[in-house]
Amino acid sequence: MTLQYLLTAYDPLTKTLRQFWVSANDGIDNAQKRPFLEIPVNDQSPLDDETARRVGATIVMSLVSQFPELRPLALVTDGEGRKVIDSADD
Repeated sequence: MTLQYLLTAYDPLTKTLRQFWVSANDGIDNAQKRPFLEIPVNDQSPLDDETARRVGATIVMSLVSQFPELRPLALVTDGEGRKVIDSADD
């Protein structure tokens, strides 16, 4: 199994937080060119608890997708108590 890493970066030109997948075989230079998650960061969209929840949830979800034994231990909610990851999901 080829491991996938999650790269999180901030682009100061567009003021956007972005996440990219990076294959362990390819390295950072060959990361997917299109981010799968983009979050604007500005006065109307600060780095708050919800941003941290979204970024953190994608990290946990990436780990769970690669290591199924972690699924029952993933207790991520949407901030209102609803589970984002269900241990019965595939």
